[in-house]
Amino acid sequence: MNYIDRAIESSIRNLYITNKSDPASIGIQRENAAIAITGIFGVTCKTVIQRHLELSREAVNKLVNRLKKKQIVAIHPTFANQDRNFIVLTNQGIREAEFLLNRELHLRSDASRVNERNLLHDLSVQIVILDLVKTKKITGFASERDIAIQLENRANDPRLVDALVVDANTGCRIGIEMETSNAKNKSNGDLRAKILSKYLQEFESDNGLYEFVYMYSHRQRFLTQIEKAHARLFANTRSSFTESQQATLTSQIKFQHNQCDVIYELMFNSKRPLGDDKSQSISREAFFTELAKLEALAKSSNDRIVGIRLEGFRDGGRALGLLN
Repeated sequence: MNYIDRAIESSIRNLYITNKSDPASIGIQRENAAIAITGIFGVTCKTVIQRHLELSREAVNKLVNRLKKKQIVAIHPTFANQDRNFIVLTNQGIREAEFLLNRELHLRSDASRVNERNLLHDLSVQIVILDLVKTKKITGFASERDIAIQLENRANDPRLVDALVVDANTGCRIGIEMETSNAKNKSNGDLRAKILSKYLQEFESDNGLYEFVYMYSHRQRFLTQIEKAHARLFANTRSSFTESQQATLTSQIKFQHNQCDVIYELMFNSKRPLGDDKSQSISREAFFTELAKLEALAKSSNDRIVGIRLEGFRDGGRALGLLN
């Protein structure tokens, strides 16, 4: 059994609350689910855990604080998402997660490894995957981290997608792709053609990683732009795709328009109330104060990691409506 297979096999075993009649058992199961989610994805947030476990904001705050007191998780401030913080496992938490999932996770308890520029994208993927788990539409999944580990951490490997899921009805493996930017749609079509070629290679391979691709976004227009880009490529008389290949791509790439509103509301709506949190709105003054500090640090240090964090900080500000 390879690493992806092990990830899929163990992915959902701790994510269901099975004994809802026993309050003590529920508390332990919720803690285990939060640990497993953080371990599988490497980073998560309160909104993701709250939605999956169907908790109030007060209840998820208490759950995360319990895990923090037990030194299982660490909470780090950020302006890159609506929660204004993200959650990672401590060294002890990593050991707990590896025990629960019965596999090595190749994690480090280092918040600097979290790419805040991709945080909203990565958290949006988690919302999609865990909703599929909760509604029992899939029997297992592998995160992008899991796929990258099997591919020996080659981030530019053409087979890498945002996640893999196994359809509960057909057993087919489905690649999950999340588009939180329309940058790929502004090119001359060459980039989109390369992406389609990547999908086609997997569709036509006897041992491809996936048989379908499901496209998600927080914006309906991003998905529509991608569909139109595909149509233009196929309509071109000099298209590099045969009619048969075009038919395969059209039938095996599915656009999930019905999930856009959910992803937007949970991850991108800066006016969404956070329930029981004392401070619900993003402080513009605090954001720009922190932005100025990061800009000064990036200018004085020329540190690549600081530069990446600065870009992630700016992207988060744009997503939350604080920057144009």
